[in-house]
This record gives sequence, C-alpha cells and structure tokens, in this order.
Amino acid sequence: MYKDKLELLRQRIPIGLRHGLTLLEKVEGDLEKAEQLFIKEMLALITSKTGVEQEVAIRHLTQSKFDIDLAIKSINEERYTLTTLILRKNKPEEALGKIVLAVEDKYHLKRDFWLSFEQLKNLPTEIYCFMTIMEWLNYESWEDYLSALSFNLDLVTKQIDIKLALSDLSSSLRKAKSILTLTYEKYDVRKDQSNYIKATEVLQKDKAFQAYENEFKLQRPMLIDQLYNLVQNNIDKFP
Repeated sequence: MYKDKLELLRQRIPIGLRHGLTLLEKVEGDLEKAEQLFIKEMLALITSKTGVEQEVAIRHLTQSKFDIDLAIKSINEERYTLTTLILRKNKPEEALGKIVLAVEDKYHLKRDFWLSFEQLKNLPTEIYCFMTIMEWLNYESWEDYLSALSFNLDLVTKQIDIKLALSDLSSSLRKAKSILTLTYEKYDVRKDQSNYIKATEVLQKDKAFQAYENEFKLQRPMLIDQLYNLVQNNIDKFP
C-alpha cells in the first residue's frame, strides 16, 4: 500500500524497508509524521545509550546522517579524552601500549627504533614516569631481561621506586644489575664475543641473579597495574 511513499521516505531518511513500512503504517502514510517518528526513535535510542541531552543527540545524529554507531562514537569523542576512550575500550596492558602512541603523537616524539630518554625529560612528571617505564618494559619484551638491565635502568628504577612505590621491585632490579656488571667486568665482555657468551652462561647459572629475574616476572603484573593506576589518577594530564 505504501510502496511509493516508502521510496520517498527512504530518500529523506536512512531507514530500512521493514522499519519504513512499519512507520508509514503507524501514521497512515504521512511522510512528515513518519520522518518525525523516526527521528524521535533515534533520539530515544541515542539518549538511552549515552545519557546526553536531546540537543546534543540530534546534532550528532545529523552529522552522522543517523548512523547510530557513528553518532555514539562522535559523542564519546566529544565527551571523553583520547586516553579515557582507550582505557574504556581496551584491556590494561593493551591500553597502556596505545596510550604510549598517543603521547608520542601529542608531544611529537621521534623514534630511532627506541625513544631517546633525553627527549622525555621535558614531559610532565607523570607522563615522564609512564613513558620511561613503558619504554623499558617494551625493550625487555623485545630483547630480554638481561639486556634490559643495561637499558636506562637507573632512570627507570628511580621512577618505579618514587612514583609507583614499588621499592622491592626497584631494589631487585638494581641488585640484578650489580651482579651483571660485576660478571661482565670479571669476564671483560668488551674484549670479544666469546667472553660475553661465557659471562652470559655464568649469569644463567647464578642462583641470586635467576632469583631476581623470577621476582621481576612475578611482579611485572603489579607494575602494569600501578602504571594503569597512574594514568587513571592523572587522566587530565594525558592526551
């Protein structure tokens, strides 16, 4: 009965065939009323999902051409910071990785595969803490624990100790670094590759060194949690 009017209605609003017919039947083929009913339904849906005022909802619906998903995304981007959205949509460690990228973009940080810690010094205190520790964790994941002990460890453990209050972890990392340094010096690893291999073999058998490595593995989730809390508690300082 309303086939011709349905085509006219679909030219005015993005509505499916079945939905369009249902609305036309409700208003006995009145195009104006059908369109208004459609808008009313979309507004009710958006406001129930987001809690925004109708004026805000209709603005975003219009901009998105009544695409519900796009409208909600637009509203959230307007209401929340990028960091807040990342925290809401991702698991903790995944979220932290994406926040690193957001910080790099906002502060125009340049990479030579790894970030230079020198350029991080000008960042706000909380972001500096976050970025130094995350870069070290990424390095440890990419390389290994042994290599990471020689990657800006003094700066990183200072942040872990002072800003995250994980003094046991920072202490174990420093003690592991001390064992590594003494072993490298004993076998003069700079002399040739065979000396380095020998020193590495010794470290792998050193019970104290291995205990510190195991302690790090056990406490790594706690470190991630503390970094996550750092971001949450200082959300206004992040992008």
